[in-house]
Amino acid sequence: MLKNSERKIFLPVISSGVLFGLSFPPSKFSFLIFLSLALLLDIILKTENLKKIIIRSYTVFLIAGLIAVSWIAFSGIRDGADPFLIAGGMVVVLIYPVFFVIPSLLLYYIKKNSGERNTYLFFLSFPFVWTGFEYFSSLSQISFPWLLAGNSQTYLLDKIQYAEFTGVFGVSFWICVLSILVYFYIRKIKIGKWKLISLRSFLVILAIIFLYIAPDVANYISDSKIQYTDFKGKGKVKIGIIQPNINPWKKWGGKQTDLINGYANEIIKIQKDNPDLEMAILPETAFPYYFRESIFEEKYRIIKNVSDSLSLPVLAGTPDLEIYKDQNSAPNDAKIMKSNGIKYDTYNSAFLFEPEKNKDTYQKHNKVKLVAGSERMPYQELFPFTKNLMEWGVGLGSWQIGNDTNLFDLKGKYKFNTAICYESVYPEFFSEFVKKGADFSVIITNDGWWGKLSGTYQHNQFAVYRAIENRIWIARCANTGISEFIDPYGNMLDKTEIDTKVNIVHEIGLKGEDTFYTRNGDFFSRICLYCGLIMFGFSFFMRIKKFNPRD
Repeated sequence: MLKNSERKIFLPVISSGVLFGLSFPPSKFSFLIFLSLALLLDIILKTENLKKIIIRSYTVFLIAGLIAVSWIAFSGIRDGADPFLIAGGMVVVLIYPVFFVIPSLLLYYIKKNSGERNTYLFFLSFPFVWTGFEYFSSLSQISFPWLLAGNSQTYLLDKIQYAEFTGVFGVSFWICVLSILVYFYIRKIKIGKWKLISLRSFLVILAIIFLYIAPDVANYISDSKIQYTDFKGKGKVKIGIIQPNINPWKKWGGKQTDLINGYANEIIKIQKDNPDLEMAILPETAFPYYFRESIFEEKYRIIKNVSDSLSLPVLAGTPDLEIYKDQNSAPNDAKIMKSNGIKYDTYNSAFLFEPEKNKDTYQKHNKVKLVAGSERMPYQELFPFTKNLMEWGVGLGSWQIGNDTNLFDLKGKYKFNTAICYESVYPEFFSEFVKKGADFSVIITNDGWWGKLSGTYQHNQFAVYRAIENRIWIARCANTGISEFIDPYGNMLDKTEIDTKVNIVHEIGLKGEDTFYTRNGDFFSRICLYCGLIMFGFSFFMRIKKFNPRD
């Protein structure tokens, strides 16, 4: 049986988790996150000891994860799916909340050190600690920057345009500040210090309204919608996206020649309907084999001959295999062929098939940000024995981390960067490629693993920030959907349905001047991290000196 004190806190804990989870796509109730974080503040303030703050904050985000990211586990019970996803999804749901315990612990100690009478430091530090934590938690190989508070607002384009200065983390900061005001209003009314209709209540409500509409006002004044929507002032390029809708489980063991012939037919079709097309895009791992290996020469020729005959470049996702010429230079976690002991590695890659160019002159990008556990074990270069602990039934495990940061050159006229799937959720990583001179961006992905579960919609929506942060056009090609073109304002154009076979074409604009975010990356969130740590340290000074500003 729960004690009275525990019963009183039980409902806020459950409510905070539910509201947080329901704030994210495909739900459009993004405003719930303000209530969720307001409740979290109340929970931290009412928690008396270390053990309880760990349990309570973990429970909040365990519930949030069950609502917002349980799609990983549920996708494993779909027809033909690998049961690995069930186990992997359960691990994510159980471990991911641990990361959210960290800011709760910091805030708990700030509250404890500064004393009940000096909670001003607690509230002042909250936006900095939370935003700094979000940034810090996105840096390691174990990172999963999915439920960033700012990611809850992707449907509200008028409110997130300032991400061109702060990135998505700036939106998280805004959410935290608003949540503090919401907490104050609800708390003061609840304990009877303020009347429902009073000058103080009116002023706080006015502050909440002002802060909530401030991004809309700034957006209106700057005319960003007029400035960035359908922007083609620097030139334009016509891009075609092929959404083949291939079952991601069956293609690895299916009739590969039929698969490649199907791609070739779609390339011919999309070019016939659009003779001025300048590039066609196929999704992530469109080719379920190492196409550069001689055994697959016939299949390679099918796509290459189409590209040559149409004079049409084709960007495609494919696994790639590299045998180390200098076997002594191979990394510790390199794969080893059982037959001859030769060291090699495999990559999740994007290749540009260019007319009249051979295999040895391909432009490529090897995926750098790999999904922890499913694509690569975290820090397996330090612990090589872990690399084979988890492997998908379709052979997607133990990819090597890419180290190329090349932009693709299209016909000597345009440059573009390609993010492969998960890479599109890392803001600064994406902007680093844009900073090198990309005229437009491409995202290739295979979200077919998730079907119509929430993950497909979330992954798609998060790409909105990459367009706004860098004011760049994005062509997003997904195997089973969602594919579309995203303008520099974040509007999705020619958006496709999930589980449909379709081709889309759009004339997109070329990038203008670099934004503040493109030039400086996560400058704002780093400042938040430093400020949060300084406030945390200062709270210990207050505890030692028993500092009281009223003295």
